[in-house]
Amino acid sequence: MEMTPRERFTATVRLEPVDRYYRWEGMGFWPETIARWHGECLPAEINDPAFAYFYHGFDPQSHIDFGSWQHPGFFPLFEEEVLERRGAHLVKRDMTGSIIEVHADGASAIPRYLDFPVKDRAGWLSVKDRLDPASAGRVDQFQPFIQLALDQPWPLFVRITGIFATYRFLFGVEGMMYALCDRPELMHEIAAHWLVMWKSVIRQLCERRRPEIVDLHEDMCGKNGPMISPAMVDEFMMPYYRELVGFFRGELGIPAVSVDTDGDMTMLIPQFAGAGINFLWPFEVQAGMDVTKVRRDWPRIALMGGIDKIALAQGKDAIRKEVERVVPFMLEHCGYIPSTDHNVPPDVSYEDFLFFRDLVRGMG
Repeated sequence: MEMTPRERFTATVRLEPVDRYYRWEGMGFWPETIARWHGECLPAEINDPAFAYFYHGFDPQSHIDFGSWQHPGFFPLFEEEVLERRGAHLVKRDMTGSIIEVHADGASAIPRYLDFPVKDRAGWLSVKDRLDPASAGRVDQFQPFIQLALDQPWPLFVRITGIFATYRFLFGVEGMMYALCDRPELMHEIAAHWLVMWKSVIRQLCERRRPEIVDLHEDMCGKNGPMISPAMVDEFMMPYYRELVGFFRGELGIPAVSVDTDGDMTMLIPQFAGAGINFLWPFEVQAGMDVTKVRRDWPRIALMGGIDKIALAQGKDAIRKEVERVVPFMLEHCGYIPSTDHNVPPDVSYEDFLFFRDLVRGMG
């Protein structure tokens, strides 16, 4: 019997049999990728990643970002403001209150960070109200997406900002590293507030519609592993993780709680698993991650990703080799969503993406 997208996703994260794998073969698309594909037969009206997901037959989901890679969950966000023009670049205050330098033409790139909103406890207190779980409208703003998940048999995918990412948004990477050593009491105060905030927000959401998954965005690893030691993860993250994940999966009955981090997360998987995390992604190949090894080592965690996005730009032979390396083995086991290990970059032709998509679906 054919499953609905919600049933298929829920069975996947619970490591149960499915009628077919949950289709989400591309983790996402750069805006420049879609712009390129418009010259390669992608209809012009498909001008947004969400439209591209539907157009390519991905399984639908309703998606809510309370926080994530863009901000730590501030509500309201800071008002963006251009402060200065420097040749081909703009200096601006972004939605997180940070001062950044970006391309004036809007080209996709990691900004150059010049300053951050928090340096000490006074700075924390100046932004703390933006992380008030009782802020009027915090959940209401997403009512159309909640209603969509009530009306359609789709999973509700919710993103929040993890502890490491919250520290990073507030202090910046360098400032966070100093603060973890010099201001441990402040960092625990922030983490305790993080815990209270997200327990309250997701409880409020569950009163309207329980999500199938809550994702904790972290991006806390690089090619050589985590940016802080496992000992610091144990001290500054795991006590709060265990309580939050236990609350989500236990009291609220949410099927999956995931962590999204780029880079090599191998060293942290035991800690994530020990805290109750039961879904991990995206397993960047260029950082040394091998999703097939993770499956062998961790057979009871749902996984997504692990197909090298770089291979998609290297021609059909490279695509076939990469897909055959990952997909047949992973689909022998329950609990895997085949996908690229990050957004599809603009050096991938539309023809080669379609070849990749159809090749994976043929194996599924």
